[in-house]
Amino acid sequence: HLNTHPLSPTPPYSSKTAHSLSSSISPRSTRTQFMMSRLFSSSLGISQQTLVYIFLLLLLLPSFSVCLSTPSSTPISTPGITPRGTITLVGSGPGSPSLLTLAALSCIQNPDALVISDRLVSQPILDLVKGELRVHQKVLGQPGCADRVQDMINEECVSAALQGKDVVRLKIGDPYIFGRGSEEVLYFTERGIRPRVVPGVSSSLSAPLLAGIPLTHRGVSNRVTICTGYGRKESVPRLPLYDEMQSVVFLMAVGRLRDLMGRLVG
Repeated sequence: HLNTHPLSPTPPYSSKTAHSLSSSISPRSTRTQFMMSRLFSSSLGISQQTLVYIFLLLLLLPSFSVCLSTPSSTPISTPGITPRGTITLVGSGPGSPSLLTLAALSCIQNPDALVISDRLVSQPILDLVKGELRVHQKVLGQPGCADRVQDMINEECVSAALQGKDVVRLKIGDPYIFGRGSEEVLYFTERGIRPRVVPGVSSSLSAPLLAGIPLTHRGVSNRVTICTGYGRKESVPRLPLYDEMQSVVFLMAVGRLRDLMGRLVG
């Protein structure tokens, strides 16, 4: 009886099994239980056996709700591949260790974790790593180098996770603010590993604050736009239209600062 599919119209228990289960879940005597069942079934127009199934369903609902509300902390499975490790994307903030979140600090100080970083993460934060650390360097002046380094990092993270390691992919700022974090999540998920993401303090918000520039101010600015200075393959992105009530923040724009300023005020 237990092999019956849960969506099958055939009950998964025999009437004898259902009767024994209903007896075990009620402290009343058999005669009292029978009379109550007859009373409910006659008033609602349902059979006694159907009523027993309803009682069983109500007992199982709490277990179902726990299963549905608890997020999975293990990698999803892929045919032919059984991931044993994990991948966590961690935002390291704008560079100061004092601006690390407690969650980020806990991840990078795990002595059993493999921390994979790039050259953008500051050295004071890298010095906090207690486990194995691998830093990928970009060769300046070589077109397409950043994409090749990104591919190497993605492949290394997946390979290490499949070997059973707990991988911390350490990124600057916040992983989802012009940090290719969502691209990495898609890459890992497509290969059978569902990563966890730890947010970080983005320089798009913290740098103006440290410079004494409020991004929003009543009567002056009621919106914030965050842009990149470089598009895909180092293309020039389209600039937002001017709005006197809007603050615009550019990330990765130092190399094009003069050009951007001329286009913004021209």
